[in-house]
Amino acid sequence: MIGDKIPCSGAMDIIIIFYIVSGYFLMSSYKKNKEKRKDKKSTPAAEAGKYLLKRLKGLYPAFLIALLIGLVLSNIYREIPIKDWPFTAIDSIWEWLGTIVTSLGIGNNAYGLYTDGAHALMNGPLWFISAIFIVGYLVYYLLKKCEDLYIGLIAPFSFLLAYGYFHINGISPMWYETMLGGYLNQAFVQAFVCMGLGVLFNVIITKLKTHKFSTTAKFLLTIVQVICAGIVVYHTLFTTNFYFTTIHALCAILIFLTLLNEDYLTKLLNHKIWKYPGKLALYIYMLHFPIIGVLYKSFNITNIPCLAIITVVVTLGLSMALMVLIDHVITPWLNRKKEA
Repeated sequence: MIGDKIPCSGAMDIIIIFYIVSGYFLMSSYKKNKEKRKDKKSTPAAEAGKYLLKRLKGLYPAFLIALLIGLVLSNIYREIPIKDWPFTAIDSIWEWLGTIVTSLGIGNNAYGLYTDGAHALMNGPLWFISAIFIVGYLVYYLLKKCEDLYIGLIAPFSFLLAYGYFHINGISPMWYETMLGGYLNQAFVQAFVCMGLGVLFNVIITKLKTHKFSTTAKFLLTIVQVICAGIVVYHTLFTTNFYFTTIHALCAILIFLTLLNEDYLTKLLNHKIWKYPGKLALYIYMLHFPIIGVLYKSFNITNIPCLAIITVVVTLGLSMALMVLIDHVITPWLNRKKEA
């Protein structure tokens, strides 16, 4: 997108963190609802549907606005006449429906920033939000349908199989080979196995929280956390020569310790002062990609450090505006509609 230079391109390797966290909290929601509805009979599809509706209510308004911003910016990026904007919007119908992670509609002359080919998206990073909807439904359904089978077999072995290397060429893990070979959608597979890992983390951490950690153990966990966090942050900002599966492993360790919340670094970062920046990060993620493309091409900001700084400023401003709109206008309106 930006010649041979994509600022912070190493960030593409840390998406596993978001999937694991999503799976972890999905499991928390499942256990809470299981206890609440233990005397009520309900089908797996019905329970998974309720989970999906809850996620749609919480995320789809922001998802929709981020797509609209992506549509406008991608049309500007591609220098598409305004009279043709309705056609680009209709051509991207599968994106509006939240099915990006399935690749439905990609190749349908979609208009986006990632490449100049027909398979581009209006706002590519939103495939993660799409995965929360679709893969989240699938994981919740499996938990409700066959909890023991999913936790004991499907989740751990799907992860091992997906991250194991293809034995013939040894070039990349199976989750990536599925894309190269055209057998399965790579994003869908990665989302499924990593959300499953989050479910497993929830089970393990729940058991570990019954154990009292000594000061020495907490200190050692802090050292591990600092090392993992340092490497991941450096890789995100400057892109290292580490292979991406190594970064994925470090991300998994980092997020496991963060969710365990026993090391001193995590306790420091869990302070309430980080609540607002943490929430804002979601909106920054949703908006940054089309903004950086338009600033580079349409405004001809080709100096990479300058581009990065301006992107941060613009993205922060739009993200804060979107968060205020969602929290103080759209969400209260939806809650009033529900009460009525």
